[in-house]
Amino acid sequence: MHLYGQDSMTIDPHTLRPAEDVPLGGLPSADPTLLGNAPLEVAVIEIRYTARTDEITPEVAAAFRDDLVENTGVDFPSIQPTVQQQMRIDFGANGVSQVAAESSGWQIASADGAHVTLMPDILIMQVNRYERWRTSMKAPLTVLVESLGRLVKPSLVHRIGLRYVDRFHDSGFNSAEAWRGRIDDTLPGPVLNPAFGGSVRGAQQQVEIRLDDHHGALLRHGPVRDDSGKCVQYLLDTDVFRHSSFTFDVREVVISAERLNRTSLSLFQASVTDTYLKELREGSAK
Repeated sequence: MHLYGQDSMTIDPHTLRPAEDVPLGGLPSADPTLLGNAPLEVAVIEIRYTARTDEITPEVAAAFRDDLVENTGVDFPSIQPTVQQQMRIDFGANGVSQVAAESSGWQIASADGAHVTLMPDILIMQVNRYERWRTSMKAPLTVLVESLGRLVKPSLVHRIGLRYVDRFHDSGFNSAEAWRGRIDDTLPGPVLNPAFGGSVRGAQQQVEIRLDDHHGALLRHGPVRDDSGKCVQYLLDTDVFRHSSFTFDVREVVISAERLNRTSLSLFQASVTDTYLKELREGSAK
């Protein structure tokens, strides 16, 4: 997302469209059909920026909350101070050193579990009840970014990250190998080893993907046991991000997030087999 003077501009999140409504990195376009049996546990979007302030006042936090309530129709009854621990890298006469720093801000929560964290340099939105991108993420994100421009006035955006955590579950699966035929064969790795694949209890892996000069993705995945220890689930944690800085602009931020979402959906669909994707769409997957 670029300009600063967007304070009075209002964006309709239902009509906004990016110049290229396609995934990044040359990935194939994804089918936007909703899943009848969605495995999504949580969706998170994070925006890192530079602003002229090092403090979010209670009045600014309350104004953010009021904007959310007024423009989304969702109640956010809780607003609490929060502190984040961060590591800062300092370059001095004696070389490079890491310094622990605290950043204070606010966490705004809805009755259904959604959270917004507002810090002097970070805005985070977490959604636990996800229905579809347009209503669950894009609409509240647009409100938040417009409020950010008006109340905090960032000068630069340094990073936008969109993360989806999916947990595939089948109560009849008691081994990692059981996910063969549902998760694409290029992902499970040691689970498919002919000698010891059947004995693998867990195999968490991380795949780093370069999409272009400005975007990348991390794919963390692997079989995990549920709390009972009897059932083997498959975790797919997709983190797609824009890591190049640009001048803050409401429209540019929302468009960038839209492309990250398209890319994440493409990665999701490339990670499962066509047969399993069909089961998820029809709601027949267990």
